[in-house]
Amino acid sequence: MHPGLDRAQMKGDFHFMDTRILCIGNELVHDDGVGIRVGQILMALPLPADMHVELAPQLGFDLLDAVAGAERLVLVDAMSTGRPPGTCVTLEGRAIERYNAGASASHSISIAELMELAHRLAPDRDPATLHFVGVEGVLFTEYGTLLSPEVEAAIPQAVESVLRVIGADAQLLAAGKAASTAGRNGSSIR
Repeated sequence: MHPGLDRAQMKGDFHFMDTRILCIGNELVHDDGVGIRVGQILMALPLPADMHVELAPQLGFDLLDAVAGAERLVLVDAMSTGRPPGTCVTLEGRAIERYNAGASASHSISIAELMELAHRLAPDRDPATLHFVGVEGVLFTEYGTLLSPEVEAAIPQAVESVLRVIGADAQLLAAGKAASTAGRNGSSIR
């Protein structure tokens, strides 16, 4: 068995899915930076070699190569849907294409457009299996690097959600929990 993954993530003869975890956000606009914060934690973990974490300031055309080459794509981003601040959701498949990120200034195209363009670039490849982990934010109109307390508190759940999507084993889940709760004091707006 591959370290960090449970048996359910292995396909056939131990082929692993090329997975791209795209963590999106603008760190200078309070809660919009939550995707980047989650990505920084994930980058510090011992993820398998076929899992790649990328930080991106926006959902845009510059991500086409990463999306077109992935077998599995996990998007991590802030959202503004009217849910209580700090709510963490996980979506998959076509439901994501209908998702509309709340911080629209950090998105030059929609998820549906990005996926369609990626398919056009590589029409012979099967479309990536698509997952989304979002954290409901509240502060999207002011500049600042601190997250709201509700969003800051949701980071461990968002990290765990990503790790569960990729099929992390108990050891990697524990490492994610430890990394996402370390140093949280004083990093949010009070």
